[in-house]
Order: sequence, then structure tokens, then C-alpha cells
Amino acid sequence: MMSRFNPLLSRRDSFSLLAADARPERSFLSAGILAIVSGILWFIPWLAPALFVTAWLAPVPLLMALQRANALRAFLLGWLAGSVCFAGAGYWMIDFAINLRGVSWPTSLALASLFWIYAGLALGVGCLLAQFLRRAFPAWQFVTFPLALVVSMGVFPLLFETRFAEAQTGFLLALQGVDLVGAQGLDFLMLMFAVLIFQCLSWRHDAGRWLRHPSLLGWGLLVVWFAYSGSSWLYWEREVAGWSTKRIGLVQPNDAPSIEVPPPPPGFSRENPPEMQASQRLVDAGAELIIWPEARYKGYFERYSVRQAYARQVAEWGVPLVFHDAESQWVGGEQVGFNTVSLLDAQGHGGGHYRKMERMPFGEYLPAFFSMPGIDWLTQRFLGEFLRPLAAGSHHGVFFLDDLLLVPKICYETAFPASVAAAIGDDAAGKVLLFVSQDNWFGETSQPFQHRDMSIVRGIENRVPMIHVINNGPSVVASPSGRVVASTRAFSQTEMVAEMPFSATAGGSFFSRNPLLFNTFINVLMMILLALGIVRYVRRMRRNRKG
Repeated sequence: MMSRFNPLLSRRDSFSLLAADARPERSFLSAGILAIVSGILWFIPWLAPALFVTAWLAPVPLLMALQRANALRAFLLGWLAGSVCFAGAGYWMIDFAINLRGVSWPTSLALASLFWIYAGLALGVGCLLAQFLRRAFPAWQFVTFPLALVVSMGVFPLLFETRFAEAQTGFLLALQGVDLVGAQGLDFLMLMFAVLIFQCLSWRHDAGRWLRHPSLLGWGLLVVWFAYSGSSWLYWEREVAGWSTKRIGLVQPNDAPSIEVPPPPPGFSRENPPEMQASQRLVDAGAELIIWPEARYKGYFERYSVRQAYARQVAEWGVPLVFHDAESQWVGGEQVGFNTVSLLDAQGHGGGHYRKMERMPFGEYLPAFFSMPGIDWLTQRFLGEFLRPLAAGSHHGVFFLDDLLLVPKICYETAFPASVAAAIGDDAAGKVLLFVSQDNWFGETSQPFQHRDMSIVRGIENRVPMIHVINNGPSVVASPSGRVVASTRAFSQTEMVAEMPFSATAGGSFFSRNPLLFNTFINVLMMILLALGIVRYVRRMRRNRKG
């Protein structure tokens, strides 16, 4: 009967699956422990990138827990694993709430827990879908399980978007293939690998089964991925070795987070901030471009004296300056705020502005749901003056610095691979990715390191050099292969001249030209499989009723 239901499954496999499903379910306690173990293995690389292998094995305990689970239990186990994963990787949410509102540690823990539980739903839904597809296509779990989780995490409205691949900077060989399919593609591969390992453990007494099972295709895909990644890594390392370098001056002021506009430190002024003195030292050290990180307020757009002072100083250096400030403009008779990065060229003239396009929910805009009557009072009570509604920029920006084309992005925008790829575009020759951030809101936690790793992956996806200047560090410069060529010490006030490899004729990838292709493909495939699965489920129910 099962072999008629799924012609892709052999009769022996069919009976094995029926027998496995007939066995009693694990106790929820033992299944829950397995789910928790998976969550822990998933978040470990976010804290220690050298332990990247744990994320490749993380789903195995969860797959054991799901083996005979019904739909509700599958959802709950996935939700538990996801909540543990996000709690471990995002423990810095506790520090964020304390720095944001000055709440007590227990209150901050409660608020952070709500976020972790909410984010965990992404994996809960994914496991629910995976369990349905496993029953419809049992021989293809190595495809349906990763597909369900990757699609669910892609469409679920997470506050801080994340992908398992972004914790793999300790495994650069595996990351090289993201220039084809983005970080989502590596997420799929990692989850597929775990299913294949799970099957190896389940079939340890029946090795011959592999010779007739479709999962051989999965092992073949792994071989192809790593063969491509290895050759790409060698190619880009050889290419970069022949490039010239640009001397980039990075300023890391390590400013304390502040909701209110902070006054200039003693001995400094708006016209002469501490970053200006640090920049002078970098100019003296031979920097060809100076970059400051994201800042709370500099006064550049509001004060004529600040604009004049900056222009005069930059012209005296003869070195371009890129900096960030809060901008306010009148649009249609209304004053509108923007989060803006600006360039002053070597003569001190304005070289253009970029206004942040992807705004951070709750910090820079309020999602519509939280503005509804009965909910808005709670939102304002918690966020209060921290919420600074800002308008979104309308287009990507490029700063032209002779043969170097700098593509600026601000903080939270590192979490949007497709948007970053769109900014690089079809013609990537000579382009360099720049991210500027203010991460002191998260205290001395792993969050700035995670932010740095996300930006490194964005550079590999688009095969361009990448600069990420973080207010509290670690600021970093990476080559198109993801190799870190310069980095500052975190949680310190410092500056550095980094030798960035650069080519005016190289850059770009298949992903930068087709950033939505893989995402569209997996979403369409998911809809097709769900439709087929529903049809098969209905037919099976009808047969059971007739029988």
C-alpha cells in the first residue's frame, strides 16, 4: 500500500518506515532533551566560530526526537530547539534592554526571553512543515527537512534576521559557495548534511540501502559544493595576491550608547570631535581614506560651523573622509529624519550621501501592528524616547573615489543579503562594501563579533573587498574570499591603517547579479511539494475510509 503511495520508495523501505512509525513515541522529556541539545549545538559557533562543526551536526538530535512525533509534537520540539538556539546566540538581548531602558537584570531577562521564544517559532513552524513532508515523501527527507527549515526561517518576521551560515567564518572553505546561492544555500547544505548523518546512524546495520536510495544525490551535492568552494577559494586567493592595496584609516571611538544627544567630551567640540584628532594621526601614517563608524549625533547637517570645520580640515589633509550622522530634511512641508552616511572628497567638498534603506524595527520605525490601539501604549511605555522614527532612503548609494567605488550600508543592513547584493549590482568592478555600526548598545558581548561575521559573509557573497567599522569594535577589513586582512581589538578606543587589497577591474558574483534566484526557487519548490503532499494525504485518507 505504501509503495503505491510513493513510487520513489522501495517496498523494503516502505515497510521499514511503517514499522518505525508503529513504534511508541519517545517520552516528551527525552525528546525535549534532544531538542535542547540541538539548540545548544546550533548556537555554539556564534560564540566560538572555531567550533563551526557543531552547527553541521546540530539537527541530528532533533531529527531523532522528531522520528515518530505527531504534528503538534514536531512543532513544539522545533520551537524548543529554536528558542534555545536564539537564547544562546542572542543572549546579548539582556544587555540591550538594560542599556536601552535601565531595567533590572530580571526584567531584562524576561523581555529577552519573550524575544527568544518568539524567534524560536521560526524553527517550530519549519519542523511542522518538515514532518508533514517527511510523511508525504519519506525517501526525500534529505531535501524536505532542509527545505522546510530554510523557507520557514526566510519568511518568518524575525527582528534580527540570521542564518546558520553566518556563524561559519571559521570554516571559510564551506562559505565560498555562497557566491552562487547566498547564505541560504549554505544553510540548506548544512541541514541536508545533518539528515544524511542521521540516516547513516539509523541505517548502520544496512549499509547496502545507500546503493538504492535517493539520498546518494545529497552526498553528491556535498562533493560538488566543496569541490567548487575549494577551487573558488584558490582562485580568489591567487587573484588577490596580484592586486594593489589601498591604505584605509579606521577610527574606532568606542562611544558609550546614549538615547539623548551626548555633549562633546571635555576638550573637544562639535567642530573638532575626538575622531578628528584620531584621523589626523591616520593621515600622518599614510591613510588614503578615513572612515568613521555610525554615531549618535555629530551636528554636521544642523550646524553650518560644523560643515565648514569638516570641509576645511579634510581639504588640509587632502584625504577623503566618510562619516555618519543623523540628518533632518523638510519633505512636503514635514520635517523628516534620515540615518545618513556622507562623503567629503579630498578637497573637502561633498561627495554624496547615502540614506539607510533597511530600518531597524522599534529603533528606527514602529511596525504597524505595534501602533494599533491597545498596544501602542505598551510600545511607547517600553521604548519611549529610544524610538526615533526615521524615513527610509529610496536608493542605494555609491561613493566615487577615483577608481574605488565605495558602496555604503549602515548597521542593521548587514542582515539583508538581497539588498546588499542589489547595491553591488551587475557591474561590480572596483566596488568595495562598507558597513558602519554602533554596537555599544549590546555591551561587551559577542554581538559585535557576530555582526562582523555577517558582514564578512556579505563580502564573500558578492566577491568584493569589505570594510566594517564598528564603534566599539572589532572593526575589520576582509578580502573577497572572506580572509580577514586587518582587525582592531574589540571594546577599545583605537585607530588603524589597514592595507586593503583592491582591483579596479574585479568583483561581483552570480549571487550579486541574481540575489533572489535561490530564494524564489526554494519557495516555489516548497509550494509545489506542499500541494502534492496535501493531494497525497487526501487520497490516502479516502483509501483508508474505503478500506
